[in-house]
Amino acid sequence: MAQKVLVTTVTTILVGVFFSFIAAMSLYRSEQQTIELEIQKDVENAILSLGRELNLGIELLYALRNQVLISNRLNEKIFMTMARRIMNRHFNIRAMEWVEFVPGEEREHYESEVKRELSSFQIVEFNVDGDLVKVGYRQHYFPIRYITPYGKKQNIRGFDLGSSPSMKKALEMSWYRGVPIAKPAIRLQHEFKKHSNFLMFLPVFYGEPETDADRQTALRGFIVALFDIADIFAMTINKTADELINLELIDKGIQGESGVILDTVVDLSEPISMEFTYASHPIYFAGREWVLKGTPSVIYVKSRMSVYPSLIFFVGVTLVTVFTYLLYVLQNGVCRIQKRVDTKTRELREANIKLEKISKAVGVTGDNNRDYFNLSVQAEIKRSHRDQVAVSMFIIEIDNMRKYNAKHGRVSGDKSLRLISQVLANKLKRSSDLFSWYGSESFGILLPNTKDGRPLANKCLDAVRMLKLPFDKESGDDIVTVSIGGVTVLNTSAFDAPKLMAYAEIALNKAIEGGRNQCKWIYLPKKTSQ
Repeated sequence: MAQKVLVTTVTTILVGVFFSFIAAMSLYRSEQQTIELEIQKDVENAILSLGRELNLGIELLYALRNQVLISNRLNEKIFMTMARRIMNRHFNIRAMEWVEFVPGEEREHYESEVKRELSSFQIVEFNVDGDLVKVGYRQHYFPIRYITPYGKKQNIRGFDLGSSPSMKKALEMSWYRGVPIAKPAIRLQHEFKKHSNFLMFLPVFYGEPETDADRQTALRGFIVALFDIADIFAMTINKTADELINLELIDKGIQGESGVILDTVVDLSEPISMEFTYASHPIYFAGREWVLKGTPSVIYVKSRMSVYPSLIFFVGVTLVTVFTYLLYVLQNGVCRIQKRVDTKTRELREANIKLEKISKAVGVTGDNNRDYFNLSVQAEIKRSHRDQVAVSMFIIEIDNMRKYNAKHGRVSGDKSLRLISQVLANKLKRSSDLFSWYGSESFGILLPNTKDGRPLANKCLDAVRMLKLPFDKESGDDIVTVSIGGVTVLNTSAFDAPKLMAYAEIALNKAIEGGRNQCKWIYLPKKTSQ
């Protein structure tokens, strides 16, 4: 009997230890999964916020380029005034430069012309000792003509950016492609810390070159902006990610090279929890690819791990006589905790969906916003590359909307904008077609796998006319009309999203210059425009 009691006791203890261990590990794993989800949420929200701030900077550079293009004669005062306006809107831009393109055979003439404005100007570069010296002959020069803010430590007028092979490569890439290119900054005056800043180049052309060959002969210069990565990092990422998470911002580079730009370390006294490390989806801008890696600190993990797993195990071992009851209670507790985790996860997912809908919508019309449209165009171009299918896109601009608002008021203008938006959106029949707000009084339509989008554009043109919204009979405009510019690309292998949108804008400009209330279309590679 004693032996049977002993066997029963030992068996009960073993069974109790086993099931107590299972219950404790189940709860422990549930808490780990919750931590993983929180890490992923914080890191993804942080990288998305960073991407929005970078795209805002690119849009401001385009705005400055437009101002430079319409300026009859660019001088230092005009450039510095325009640049300061941009820097006041984006505080992370530390400096802006106007860099001109000078062919080698025109160097002497160029220097003599500039000396009329800047008497001591000459094209220079750094020698091996770090001193500025006169540049020898090159095929092309890219000298800095204007810079703001201008101080003693930034006295680098005339510095040839093409003197650095890596800088020259980035300049030529931006030049030939006609798009902004970002590059980690170099220490021109040993003032900026390594990996804390980066340069962005935006080419400025004479006219509107449409091909690579045209761009090579039409280059006027570059707008160069110096962005402070540390400030952007602090303003966006640190506001969205938990302060107890160690973060690394990684630049994948233009050709796949990888390097840590910035990192934040919470506590060096204890090792970090590498098992919870999470790398975000990459963000793409200006030829670069950035990834944010988040690793929680020990404090972060401990604050979210409870003592219940250990408590369950020891209580189970101690109270073997009531093992069945305890197991039932503990399993119910685990289920309740898991249900709470699932509920929180579902609420978080629903909140993210709502937030995504809000972030994609424009307040006046409720349509998708420009950022979402740009991302959709990029995704569609990649898909068309992969599937080798055609793609069409067109931009619709409401004619003389500012005059309409001035005569009828902003309220009537917003009402007309919403009505026109609804009519245009109703013309899309396929679920894959995308209608989006494009600008203050313009909309964009993306037509995947479409060899000719002009018939739909003509329907949109007629639909707005059929609304017969009264405009101003006294000025000769009886009803509100729209102008449409579109492009169809049969072979997208040499195309990217900015280039597709640029062609659509070119067609729109032709429609406006032709007298508005009409549609102009560009077909590529067969270049015919109606």
